[in-house]
Amino acid sequence: MSIETTKDKIIKTAFEFTSKFGLESLTIGELAKAVGMSKSGLFGHFKSKEKLQMMVLDFSAENFTHKVIKPALLRPRGIPRLEGMVEGWVKWSTSTHSGGCPIVAAAIEFDDRPGNIRDRIQELLQLMMATYAKAAQIAVDEGQLKADLDTEQFAYELYSLMMGHHVYNRLLADKNAKNRLNVAFEGLVGRYKV
Repeated sequence: MSIETTKDKIIKTAFEFTSKFGLESLTIGELAKAVGMSKSGLFGHFKSKEKLQMMVLDFSAENFTHKVIKPALLRPRGIPRLEGMVEGWVKWSTSTHSGGCPIVAAAIEFDDRPGNIRDRIQELLQLMMATYAKAAQIAVDEGQLKADLDTEQFAYELYSLMMGHHVYNRLLADKNAKNRLNVAFEGLVGRYKV
């Protein structure tokens, strides 16, 4: 097994662990046990817990982009792409991994803790918000949403709906969480539709 393959396995295992228990709970010892390595062998791949955490965040973002954003970009420009992002989010947050979104968990864990991890979480979330705002702007450019739309406000509301779904689905186990999200999304788009 190559070093790259071993590192990939470690990151994927760390991603799963983080999705269930949070980024701060991720330890070299627990992860070494989960992948069947010695602590020193695993440590040799990352050199620090912080570097491992950063790599898990980056892997989470890449996974999200691959499974949510890229498929949505295959849809027609405008509202269909926004719908694709919402559908992709639901699928990703409910079936792609065994726990919740590692970035959401990390955002809560690190929101008041200055440092490199918090800075990276901020960057990733700002990139996500910019992606949603750009998708909304494309819908404006296509004549599907109002020309005076505040795309940053739209992105805020869209992300808020997704977070609501996350809580209702995962924590509250509401069987209607997906329907609630769909109704809320239709209301959001309906307010700004041309």
